[in-house]
Order: sequence, then C-alpha cells, then structure tokens
Amino acid sequence: MRTEVAKNQFIALYNAEADAVFRYCFVRTSNREVALDLTQDTFIRFWDSLSRDESRHSAIKNERAFLFTIARNLIIDWYRKKKTVSLEMLTEGSDESSAGMQFSESSKEEIERLGEGRHLIEKIKEIDPIYQHAVYLRFVEDLKPKEIADILGETANVISVHINRGLKQLRYIAGYED
Repeated sequence: MRTEVAKNQFIALYNAEADAVFRYCFVRTSNREVALDLTQDTFIRFWDSLSRDESRHSAIKNERAFLFTIARNLIIDWYRKKKTVSLEMLTEGSDESSAGMQFSESSKEEIERLGEGRHLIEKIKEIDPIYQHAVYLRFVEDLKPKEIADILGETANVISVHINRGLKQLRYIAGYED
C-alpha cells in the first residue's frame, strides 16, 4: 500500500516538474538529446533514492529543490566526462515553419515576448558564471532564493546577492542599462 502511494506521488511530481527539469538541463548543456537523458536520469535517481529508504521521502523538505540538485550534479558529471562541448542554438527550427502563416496582433506580441525571452536566456550564459545558476533558476524556473540556496548549497542571503548582481550584469549585457 505504501509503495502505491509513493508511486502516485512520484507520478504527480514527474508531471509537475519534468518540463522544468528538462529546460534547466537543456539551457545548461545546449543539447536536446543530452537534456532528455539527464532529465530521465534525474527522475530515476530520485525514484531510486525514495525506494532505497521509504522513510527518506518524508525527510525531503522540498522535492523540487531535491530534483534540481540531482539535475545539477548530473550536469556537472556530464561536463566532467565530456572533453569537447557542442553548442547549439537555443531555438530549434527555422523561419520556414512559420512561412505563410497569419498571426493576430496578440500572437505577434506573444511571439515578440518569446523571442525576447530566448534572447535573455542566451544572455544569461554571458554573465559571470557565479551568477548564472541563480539568475536562471530565479527568473526562468521561478524558484525562490531559499530553494535555489538548497540546490546550490549556499545561504539564501548569498543567493539573493548573486541574483541581484547577476540581474544587473544581465541588464547591462542585454543593453537595457548603460
């Protein structure tokens, strides 16, 4: 009975967080296939962690932070194993897919916002590496500083400072401030 409850909780967590974990892995690796593999490995390790010690599930205070910690460690391991890094553009596909389509005014505004969002995500890669994770997790994955602190092994205060300084650099790099 306990296993069935754990299974249902795991499925609910997977449905809620799989896309966010994938985006995090994709932005960090710039490789869709690697991001898919890392996302799968993240959830496998999470499940293994729960099934080895069922009492551990109640000890996990923030499942989302725990997932991102696993993903972050897997990404670090991937970079350690990889000697050459293949960088791809964040946007997959081309303008050909939208050729001949008619967009409403609200669709055009949404496309512009998405384009600006992609541009800013690319610019996050240009800020000081010490701030990149904190800024990405805060503004793309919408995690709170305390959750980010749990993931990165820092205090919430240090993370708040990293977010503030990283955001300042991002504004400068993106051309919003002189």
